[in-house]
Amino acid sequence: MRVVDPGEEHWRYISLCTHVDEVRPDHLLAAEMRLRWLKSQSEFCGMRTKVAVGEDGRILGFIHMIPIGSPLSGMVGKDLMAIPCLTINYQLVYTQKRGTGVGRALVQACEQEAMRRGFKGLAAYAYGGDFWFMPSAFFQKVGFARVSEGSNIWVKKWGDAKDPVEPKVHYQHEPISGKVVIDYFWSPFCFTVCNEIINIREAASEFGDRVELREYRADDPESFARYGMLRALFINGEPKGWGYEAPREKLREEIAKAIQNLRLAKVED
Repeated sequence: MRVVDPGEEHWRYISLCTHVDEVRPDHLLAAEMRLRWLKSQSEFCGMRTKVAVGEDGRILGFIHMIPIGSPLSGMVGKDLMAIPCLTINYQLVYTQKRGTGVGRALVQACEQEAMRRGFKGLAAYAYGGDFWFMPSAFFQKVGFARVSEGSNIWVKKWGDAKDPVEPKVHYQHEPISGKVVIDYFWSPFCFTVCNEIINIREAASEFGDRVELREYRADDPESFARYGMLRALFINGEPKGWGYEAPREKLREEIAKAIQNLRLAKVED
């Protein structure tokens, strides 16, 4: 196994976020959106991607790293690089009874890159329990420590740097008379989110001028500084979420329900 900078032969896999065995037409649209954005970030905000490749050329996983000053780190801090995503080929994980070593190799490559660029450590959001994405047990195994009890931020430092903190979240619903308002905070960084914005746009358009869709780009520094949110969906101020991408049929149900509530409220007035 070796860890390399991505070449053209790797970007399709990265843009699809390992979903290469179940590609749907909407997946291709989401992957194209994500790919354009990822390639722009190395110049725009210093994002780097590393790919683990087997001896047979098979892609085993990838990792993204980004300076903590970027909104996509989801943290407030300095002197560190953040790891917003570490993804390992799911077939590799499912068919091996013990650790693959891929995750450790990718994190080590990030450490070397961060040191070379003068950063003083790495940070990552990591989760315990049954949450499968970015498991805290793995990050603890490779030398990360939780910044404080109850926090999901983990760090590994080799220099004098302050621990990062979570951003302060600010959101206040601003209604529009007679309309259902959808507020969506998103960026093209995540494949699931790219699928989600496609679903949200299509579901909202089906209801015409009865729905106002307001999009907030989490990768915009001003928007992130104002709201502190990377991904969030509100329908008339009520938070909605399914964990995975918001399904179109569920979005339609929620929008139709919100329209009905507006009608009932108007009758009561």
